[in-house]
Amino acid sequence: MNSFLVTYDYGSAGLWAIINAPDKASIAKRFPKVEVLEDKPNNMTAVEYGKLITYDLGGPLPQWLAELEVK
Repeated sequence: MNSFLVTYDYGSAGLWAIINAPDKASIAKRFPKVEVLEDKPNNMTAVEYGKLITYDLGGPLPQWLAELEVK
């Protein structure tokens, strides 16, 4: 499994998480409205990155992400 940073920009702000998945395509297919990044953006500090919660693609997901899932 690889770890990917994901974000959902809803206009005035964004939601962030880290998802463990086989590849970026697996995440993009399930969550087409979510941007999948391989590295943290330059404006995100290590402290901010360290506070993100990590989820497994096949496990329980936060509500905001589950609501974006293509079923």
